Amino acid sequence: MIRYAWKRVIVGLMAAAFTLPAAADDLDDLKRRLDAIEAENSQLRQDLDAVKTSEDVLVGQMSELAQTVDKKEDAKEQKKEDPLAFSSKWNNGWEASTKDKQFKFHVGGRVQVDFVTLQDPSTIFALQNQGSSDSANFRRARLRADGTMYGTIDWCTEYDFVNSINVDPDAGAVERNVAHVTAPTDLWVNFREVPLVGNIKVGNIKEPIGFEHLTSSRYLNFMERSFNQDLFYGPFNNGFNPGIMLYDNWSDDDLGTWSTGVFRNSTNPFAYGIGEGEYAWTTRISYLPWYEDEGKYLMHLGVAGSMRDPNDGKTRYRTRASLRNGPGALNPVLANTGAFTTSEVDFGGLEWVLQLDSLLIQTEYTCAWNKNSVGNNNSAPSGTQLGTVFFHGWYAEALYFLTGEHREYEKKAGAFGRVIPHDNLGSKCGFGAWQVGARYSASNLQDSGMDGGRVDDVTLGLNWFLNPNMKIQGNYVYTALDDRGTLTGGNISGGNYSGFGMRLAWDF
Repeated sequence: MIRYAWKRVIVGLMAAAFTLPAAADDLDDLKRRLDAIEAENSQLRQDLDAVKTSEDVLVGQMSELAQTVDKKEDAKEQKKEDPLAFSSKWNNGWEASTKDKQFKFHVGGRVQVDFVTLQDPSTIFALQNQGSSDSANFRRARLRADGTMYGTIDWCTEYDFVNSINVDPDAGAVERNVAHVTAPTDLWVNFREVPLVGNIKVGNIKEPIGFEHLTSSRYLNFMERSFNQDLFYGPFNNGFNPGIMLYDNWSDDDLGTWSTGVFRNSTNPFAYGIGEGEYAWTTRISYLPWYEDEGKYLMHLGVAGSMRDPNDGKTRYRTRASLRNGPGALNPVLANTGAFTTSEVDFGGLEWVLQLDSLLIQTEYTCAWNKNSVGNNNSAPSGTQLGTVFFHGWYAEALYFLTGEHREYEKKAGAFGRVIPHDNLGSKCGFGAWQVGARYSASNLQDSGMDGGRVDDVTLGLNWFLNPNMKIQGNYVYTALDDRGTLTGGNISGGNYSGFGMRLAWDF
C-alpha cells in the first residue's frame, strides 16, 4: 500500500513540473492581449474626441448658415410687405407697378414717318401750297407717360412734336415759313369706380363720336382716317378737346358702352378754348349683339350725336387728301366751305363693324346740320340766308389678314386695339402678320346754295406687322373731285389724282 502511495506522489510531482511552465505562458499571453485592448480603447477615445470636436464645429457652421438664411428670408418678407416696391416688365412697352397694382407707371411714345408721291394729271393742286410734290415727313412723333395712382385714379400726359404752324401768317403756308411746334394730345386724369356713373375723365380728350376717331392712330387700318376725321371729328384740333366726360360699360360681360360729356368747341390743337359759350355736348352708345371666341367673331353697332355752339359764331368744313405730302399747313385742300356764320351745329353718326376671324368689314356715316347759316362770299354769296345746311360723309372698308390674325376689340373703349402677330418677324423664322384692305370714302359739302365741293376716294392698302410694336404700311389712292365754286377766286376745276405712300411706324 505504501509503495503504491509513493508512486502516486511521484506521478503528481512530475505532472506539476510539466504544468507550471504552460500556465506562465498563458498569463503572458493574457497580459499582451489586455495591453492591446487598452491601446485600442485609447485610440477609440481619441477618435471619439476628434469626432466630437468636428461635430461641434459643424453644428456651429450650421447655426451660422441658418441665421444667414433667416436674415435673407426676413429681408424678402420685408421687401414683399413694402406696398410701394415697384417691379417692371415688358408689356408691348415698359411698365412698372406695385404688387397690388395700386400704382402703375408707363413711359412710351409713337413715331410715324411717311414717304408720299402724288400724280396730279388734272392740275387740281396747281395753286395749293406744295401741290403734288413728293415728300418725306414725320406724320406723328409723340412721347407719353401714363399710369395709375391709389388704385382708382388713371392719368396720361402725351405731347406731339410735329404740329405745324406758319411762322409768319402774312407770308402764307410755304415750306420756308412752316415750322413744327409741340402740342398736347392725351392730357387727362380719370377717376374710376365712381358711384352711379362708373368713370369721370377730365382734361384734353377725344369726344365720344366716330369708331375710327376713337381708334388710336397707332392701330389705324390705313395711313389716314377717312374724310370724316377732317370734316367732323378733328378738323383743327387733332381730334382732342378740353372737357369732362362720364362713361362706363353696360350689359352682361361688358358688351355695351355709353359715354357723354361737355367740351370746349375749340379750333386749335393746344388744349384751350376762349369765348362766350362755345361748348359741345357729345354722346355715344355702342353694343356688341354678337361676340364669340374673345372677339374673334363679333358685330359692333354704334350711334353718336353732338350739339355744338360754334366758335365765334362760325364754322368751317374742309378735307385734305388721303395721303399727306408734308406738314398739315402745306397739305392741299380737296373740299372747303370757308368759314361761315351759323347759330348751331348738330352732328349725328352711325357705326357698323363685322369681324369674321381674319375678315373685317367696317363702315360709318356722319352728318352735320348747320342751322341759320349765312353765305360767306366764298362757297355761297355773302349775306345770303341759307337756313339749315346739311353736309355728310361716309366710308366702307374691308380688310383681310393673310396670316390668320384678327383685330383685338377693346370693350372698355368700344374700338379696336393693337394687332398681335402669331409669329414676329425673325423669331422662329416668323414673317410677322400681313393684311390687305380696300376702302371707299366720300364727302359732300354741297347743300342749300353752299358749294364746298364733293370728293370720292378709293384707297388700297397693304399692312405688314413686324411685331406688336412696329408695322410698315403701303397705300395707293385714287381720288375724284367735282367742280367747286369760289366767289372770290373763281371756280376750282374738278378732276382726279392718284398717289402712293409708305409709312414706317413704331410705338412703345
